[in-house]
Amino acid sequence: MKQTISGRGGINGWHVLFGMIAFFLIVTAVDGVMIYKAVSTFGGDTPDAYRTGLLYNQRIAEERRQDERGWTESTKFDGRTGTFSVTLKDHAGHGVDGLQITGTIGRPATDIADHNLVLTAAGGGTYSTVVPNLSEGTWDISLVASQGDGAQRSIVYRAKARLWKQP
Repeated sequence: MKQTISGRGGINGWHVLFGMIAFFLIVTAVDGVMIYKAVSTFGGDTPDAYRTGLLYNQRIAEERRQDERGWTESTKFDGRTGTFSVTLKDHAGHGVDGLQITGTIGRPATDIADHNLVLTAAGGGTYSTVVPNLSEGTWDISLVASQGDGAQRSIVYRAKARLWKQP
């Protein structure tokens, strides 16, 4: 005996077609939102990566000279007052004075809360600044120490530190 199946109430070719079109439209829309969020919220690590790449060999030479100096740094942060300090010592353990130290402080994953820093000399190789309104959490600090004035100013030391402000 032969059985027949009624064509009513089942899935036909048009249902499959519309289902596939809807699936790909949803995937495309979600991908578009994700791409927009990724591009609009990440500022990049380097503002001018091309020029930085051109100066790469110069940067390597600066790092070699820094290593030859044998300087060491120690950082300290007082969460109550917001005072950040760095102490630079030469290879003999004496404080390094006479530097101009600048830097930036920001969150590791975004550049929205970045601040510029200018540290002032406190003597004995210690330089400090007050970072106002620093919220709790992890912060990255990049420091650049230079000597000289005007056109004769040269970078002599670079350092990076991670800072944790307790809640």
